[in-house]
Amino acid sequence: MSADVDTGTDKQAAGGALLRVSSQKISRLMDLVGELSLSVSETVNSPDLENGNSDRTDFEAAAHRLSMIVREVQDAATELRLVPVDEVFKRLKRMIRELERQTKKKINLDIIGADTAIDKMVADRLYDPLLHVLRNSADHGLEGTEERVEAGKSEKGTITLSAAQVGSEVQIVVGDDGRGLNRDRILSIARKRGFFGPEEEPEDGKLWKVIFEPGFSTAEQVSNLSGRGVGMDVLNSTMRDLRGRINVDSWAGKGTNVTLHIPVSLAFLDCILLRQGTHLFAVPVEDIAEIVNPGIENSMTISAGSKAEMLRLRDTHVPVCRLETYYGDTMPDLKPLTDTVVIVLNAGSRQIAVPVDEVLDRQQVVMKPLSGVLAKVRASWGCALLGTGEVALVLDADRLASGEEN
Repeated sequence: MSADVDTGTDKQAAGGALLRVSSQKISRLMDLVGELSLSVSETVNSPDLENGNSDRTDFEAAAHRLSMIVREVQDAATELRLVPVDEVFKRLKRMIRELERQTKKKINLDIIGADTAIDKMVADRLYDPLLHVLRNSADHGLEGTEERVEAGKSEKGTITLSAAQVGSEVQIVVGDDGRGLNRDRILSIARKRGFFGPEEEPEDGKLWKVIFEPGFSTAEQVSNLSGRGVGMDVLNSTMRDLRGRINVDSWAGKGTNVTLHIPVSLAFLDCILLRQGTHLFAVPVEDIAEIVNPGIENSMTISAGSKAEMLRLRDTHVPVCRLETYYGDTMPDLKPLTDTVVIVLNAGSRQIAVPVDEVLDRQQVVMKPLSGVLAKVRASWGCALLGTGEVALVLDADRLASGEEN
């Protein structure tokens, strides 16, 4: 079987032999590195050291060096599990000839950023969901040859599959230059299924999300591929499991882009630790737009009955989400915004303001999924284990902003 050889890989191989290592062994190493990180943090923050009267200068310098070494070991262990997304893209590329045969359309697949690295666990689960998107783009996104010529387009439709690392996440985009999503058709079906009221006119970003609902489809006839939306709920559930999110952009007559945002590593997460009352929370650094201390002129109440609040941030108004209310704590009075620190979070195309009592620290935390009854905790990716022995809830900004149950 022939294989394309990447020049960068060639250079790497020339510098040393390549080893094939079991993914289970690498996962075990990742777990051990996580435990090592926690152990170091526990030692550095030991109460026994706080009670001592000796000079801590030498100890703190040594502890800092140890922490830096552990961080490097974490990064090295994370890189062991990274593979080029090209492994997934090549399998999808082979499907294009089959899609051309089934749809009787001429399709060109452009691949960009195939050398982008992603977690092996992500790569193993990404093929089937991406295949659903690719099928929808080919079957219902791209027009037929005659329709494309009449619209002034080339006979051959183009699907673009691209990947790029942006900060601590990888963005994978499946885009086509087809007809775009049919807003009227999708809205009509969404209203019939009760997602929107009869007179409600949702924004495009909110409307496109309904195509990821289980069983949602605009296809009038069932084909051996899929209607726009069939199987897309598989992508949605997979992305939630991978701590990722989905954005859809569509332009009538020009095409549709489906963008997947996925963390580079699923084992460790750079977070800002927050305290609200007696509870600890962690927020991924990439979700934070800014941290502000609001003055009286920055806060406003828009509904006295429900105590709905807005934060005035320069020329915009950002809705406020109180964690103590969201998670059902019974409190007689809420602190005024002026007595809190407000974390402004990016939640997709919008922002949300979260008031907290204190911003504690920035840490690279060990992520653990919530299981059992705790798996239903609202708007959470999982829990972060801290060196102090405490556990912080990792907030999911998108679900926190939308008020989803889980």
